Amino acid sequence: MIYNGDKKKEEELAVRHRILSDEQEAVLDLYIQHIDNVFEEMKLSEKLQVEIETQHLKRILSR
Repeated sequence: MIYNGDKKKEEELAVRHRILSDEQEAVLDLYIQHIDNVFEEMKLSEKLQVEIETQHLKRILSR
């Protein structure tokens, strides 16, 4: 069983042993969001490219 004092000590140790500061974590979160957005844009772009190529091939085949 963890008592309140022990839990506070554990939390203090966790804060001291963190790798990134709060500011660094915030910047990392923003960067990850940006990378996610770029990835989603790439997927949409790829879908659009496939649609363009499909339409082009349909035109060629219907001649």
